[in-house]
Amino acid sequence: MKKIMQLLAVVCVLVMGTQMAFAWENGSHKEDIYDSDGLIGMTNFVIGNVYFSPQEGEPTNEELIDMLYEEAIKANKSGQYTFTSYIDICKEINNKEHIDIYRLNRRKALEIFKQQIGKYADGYIVCTVSNDTRLNVFYDIIDSKTHDVVYSYRKLAPKSAVRDAALYREMTHDFYVDLQERIKKLKHEKEEEEKAIIKMGKEKYEEYKAKKEAKKKEQKSYQSSFETFKENGPRPGQGHKVE
Repeated sequence: MKKIMQLLAVVCVLVMGTQMAFAWENGSHKEDIYDSDGLIGMTNFVIGNVYFSPQEGEPTNEELIDMLYEEAIKANKSGQYTFTSYIDICKEINNKEHIDIYRLNRRKALEIFKQQIGKYADGYIVCTVSNDTRLNVFYDIIDSKTHDVVYSYRKLAPKSAVRDAALYREMTHDFYVDLQERIKKLKHEKEEEEKAIIKMGKEKYEEYKAKKEAKKKEQKSYQSSFETFKENGPRPGQGHKVE
């Protein structure tokens, strides 16, 4: 009987381990929210340039930028958001400011882009691809006025996944779907928060809010790809290392 129980325990461990490995193998994601009110208030987005050094078989930089725009349009079924492609915003800036940032080097283009983008959008999306042993794709939403990261999303590809255009498109699709779901939840939380303020009163609510913020700070969060680039400068394809 004892041996049977031991055998069953081993089988359970193996099954659970296989299930966990399978779930991780199918890819996972992680998101960080730095400014929920800022994110909720955004309706007009621009697709920014990408940080990506494609390997053989992967989409080109231009193809990935197009993909970011195309998947945004597909996911925007309700039509509540507006998306502008990187090429179109470059043309717009060139027409109005007579600066062709699409022809500038990456560092100078980013400088001009940041100077001008606040006139055209609430936020812009920066995609960073990390070509490590596991493919990581990072999607950051940046406030066009402050250039602060308001939302970061990391998508980890399956180990065995072929790094082709189909994989990148699927990961980008997941980003937009999860983003809209997150915004929906944030709006609901804000509505509940406003109800709590009315019910609890300002003083008690401030105590509640302070405790909530303290709890947030205790939670570990990865550094966004855009924050990394602000510190170290643009290094295409080298956003993060897998822990």
